[in-house]
Amino acid sequence: MTFELSFLLVALMQVVGFFVQGCTGFGCTVIAAAVTNGLLGTEAGVPYGTLITLPFLYYLGIKEFRNVSWKDLAKIIGLCLPGILVGNYLFYAISPDIAKIGIGAIVTLIALMNIYKTIVKPLVLKKVEDVDVPDTAFKKAFRYGCLILGGIVHGAFNIGGPLITVYTIEAVQEKEKFRNTMNMVWVILNTWNAFNQFRNGAFTPYMLSALLVGLPMAAIGFFIGMGFLKRINREQFLRIVYMVLLFVGANMLITSIMAVI
Repeated sequence: MTFELSFLLVALMQVVGFFVQGCTGFGCTVIAAAVTNGLLGTEAGVPYGTLITLPFLYYLGIKEFRNVSWKDLAKIIGLCLPGILVGNYLFYAISPDIAKIGIGAIVTLIALMNIYKTIVKPLVLKKVEDVDVPDTAFKKAFRYGCLILGGIVHGAFNIGGPLITVYTIEAVQEKEKFRNTMNMVWVILNTWNAFNQFRNGAFTPYMLSALLVGLPMAAIGFFIGMGFLKRINREQFLRIVYMVLLFVGANMLITSIMAVI
């Protein structure tokens, strides 16, 4: 086992990511992705992001097994599975620098989408009449498209959660059931990713050393997040998270582009 200062810095980022995971059922990997992959490199950072989630996913999956929207879970897995297989191939076909640019761009785009949804849109709606907007065929197609794209992104970089959430947040309205359904999605998808990464030799001593440092910090964030689920305003908290996400994603995108140039 080895130790580097970068292991501790990556572990500290897990506290933030897993706090969100404990509250919402998604977000731990995508929030930490820029730091994890930036410091460890994508070859170690992506399998690190897969393995560190599994103990907590299994714990919550067993604990809340009865409170899952199984119908929506089946639909999510069915539409994500082809993308997962494509993404698994892309991870090994894309160079690390290109992968970092891709991760940075995806994280930045996701952050901008959610900043609009949680900050800009509510400010605009205060000035207009509040009316029900019909669910159009285009919106449905967009949500299903996000499921398919989310599968590809998750298979390649393990950060498809926010894209998959675009569908789930509309399909599962109740807060705890939404979190538990999202958690069960990751139980299935991350287990497959872990198996595929192990088969391809991604579980190196370097990555496992970093993981041993990160797991205790992830546990702190996860269980605090679970405890705060019923006590905090999730929307206000996520507004702060998405602003941080925008910063780290844009920083990774710009620095990676400069490195390629």
